[in-house]
Amino acid sequence: MPARVVFDLDGTLVDSIPTMADAGNRMLAELGRPPVSIEECARFVGNGVARLVERLLLCRGGLPGEGLDPAVARFRAIYGADPVTGTHAYPGVGEALARLADAGHWLAVCTQKPNAPALAILRGLRMMPPVTGFTGGDSIDALKPDPRMFRHAADQLPPGVELLVGDSLTDAETARAAGVPFLLHTRGYRTQSVAELPHDAAFDDFAALPELVARMLAA
Repeated sequence: MPARVVFDLDGTLVDSIPTMADAGNRMLAELGRPPVSIEECARFVGNGVARLVERLLLCRGGLPGEGLDPAVARFRAIYGADPVTGTHAYPGVGEALARLADAGHWLAVCTQKPNAPALAILRGLRMMPPVTGFTGGDSIDALKPDPRMFRHAADQLPPGVELLVGDSLTDAETARAAGVPFLLHTRGYRTQSVAELPHDAAFDDFAALPELVARMLAA
């Protein structure tokens, strides 16, 4: 039975926090603000670029007098210039994606990250293909947990049973809103414990994911 397997990107397929933290710290430095740590930055991701920048600013002195928009634009420019350096796939991701595709499943990514840097990462890390569907933060007028983001990504794929693979509460809420099973990658950027996040299955090693998907489909 084929599946439409829709993945989150940051904290699920890739660890991109070092790159985002570097861009955020360069933006903060231009405003005369001290840097944040990678651990702090990891707590701020998952709700889109504007919320990330807002959280960075609030934890380092508050919003500037000119408001949020100029800082968001500056972060986008810095990050967009090179979103790949410093970002890497989690161990076993490439092999897991290949095995899922070889088993006849269809793969998509649904991410809050703006389209251009997200696509640069997927292509630069050679995930596209086997990933063929894509919905990013600029694709539609909605962000997760709005189920329209999931639907936009899934509907780019041939018919199949639908699953969402992610790492955060936002992803769990998206799966619930879309009415699909949620597979939790426990090595991502979650701030809650595994027990606190609603999920149908959990894994910390991508080598286990293809068999986990097969078990979910057989249940």
